[in-house]
Amino acid sequence: MAYADAGFWDGYYRGLRQTGREMDWEGLWTRPFLAPLREAGTRTILELGCGTGNDAARLVGEGYQVTAVDLSAEAIAVARDRFGQAVRFLIADIGMPLPFRDASVDVVMSNVALHMFPDGVTRSVFAEIRRLVRPGGLFLFHVNAAEDRPLRARWRPVARELEPDFVLEESGQTMHFFSEPYLRELLQEWSELCLEPVEITRHETGEKFKQVWRGIALR
Repeated sequence: MAYADAGFWDGYYRGLRQTGREMDWEGLWTRPFLAPLREAGTRTILELGCGTGNDAARLVGEGYQVTAVDLSAEAIAVARDRFGQAVRFLIADIGMPLPFRDASVDVVMSNVALHMFPDGVTRSVFAEIRRLVRPGGLFLFHVNAAEDRPLRARWRPVARELEPDFVLEESGQTMHFFSEPYLRELLQEWSELCLEPVEITRHETGEKFKQVWRGIALR
C-alpha cells in the first residue's frame, strides 16, 4: 500500500459519527495563523485535508473565501451538510494533482493532514502546493514531528516501517514523521520559511501527548 485510502478514511469518519465523536481540535491549528493571514492580505484559502469542515468554517468566520478538500466522501458529506452554504467542499486525493489553476489561491493551509504519505508522494504534494500558491502567498501547515513518533506509538501501535520514518499502523493508517532538515529540504524553493516545534499536552494531566511542526512558508 502507498498510503491509507478512501476506504480507510470513510470507515474512520463513519465510526466517529456512529459513536457521536468528532475530530475537531477547536481552533488549535487555525488560531496561530490568523495574524499571518491578515498581514498577508489574504482573500482566498485552499484547505487540504479538511475532515468534517470545522476549521474551514472557522476561516470563513474570519472573513475568508475557503475551498476545502478531503479524500473521504463520508467526511465531505458531513461538512457539506453543516457548512456547505459557506464553504466549497470537494472530494479529492491530495496525493494526486488537484483541479485548480497555477497560482490560483492566496494561501494553502493544511493541518495534520500532509503526514500520511511516503517520501515520493510527499515531494509531489509539496510541489503541487507551490504550484497552487500565487507569488507572495503563503503555505501554512502543521505536520507530525520526528519527535512525535514514540509519543504516537503509545496509542497507535505500529505494524511495520514502510520507509524511514514512514510507518503502517495496526489500524491501517499510514504516518510520516518529519525532521527539521527534511522539511527544509522540501521547502527549499520557497522565499522564506519559519518552522516552530509545538508540543501538545493533555488538558487533564498536562502530559505531553503530541509534537508537531508549525510552518509558515512564503511563495
